[in-house]
Amino acid sequence: MSNKELIELLKSCSPNIIYIIDEQNHILKLETPLKLLVVANIGNFQKYQTVVCTELKITTKGKIVFHIDGENYHTYYFDFIT
Repeated sequence: MSNKELIELLKSCSPNIIYIIDEQNHILKLETPLKLLVVANIGNFQKYQTVVCTELKITTKGKIVFHIDGENYHTYYFDFIT
């Protein structure tokens, strides 16, 4: 992703809001802090542990990552607790 494309993407993103689709296909707006369930051991986190995401960030490739305890983690290690 070029810097120009990343700048355009960041104009429409928020570090505090994410929209998800639940099991009933409803769109939910979630705001930080987000409670997340760890689905695989990663870093100091164990599977089934509950953690709190304080901020959403975007990588240079346009992927969302969760900012937890001062570190950034890819979303596929977590599930939302709504």
